[in-house]
Amino acid sequence: MAHTLDGAASVMEEFHHALGAKDLDTVCRISAPAYDGGMKECRSLTPMLFEMFTPADLKNLKATRVDRAKVKSQGPDQVTIPPNAIAPKATIMDGDPKIFTMGWRGGTWVIIE
Repeated sequence: MAHTLDGAASVMEEFHHALGAKDLDTVCRISAPAYDGGMKECRSLTPMLFEMFTPADLKNLKATRVDRAKVKSQGPDQVTIPPNAIAPKATIMDGDPKIFTMGWRGGTWVIIE
């Protein structure tokens, strides 16, 4: 993936699409750095998250797009993606809007916060 804002947005879309598909491997490859317990914690907690999504949420997640104009650089190796940059999204995310922080690690973008 490209070391650009567009590259980070593409990985965030891939993450949401993987959530919608309940693709544990892809979700954890992208988000494990945000867990204190890394990959092991991600693999144990994410299946519970999958069960919280409604069928409509899963459909929305598979269609998620990130508005590139709202992705903000925080230096050469970090970006933030605010909640209003992501649509459509799961209803569970509306109740607890999250700013995603992504970092460039090992040749790709990952979620770090």
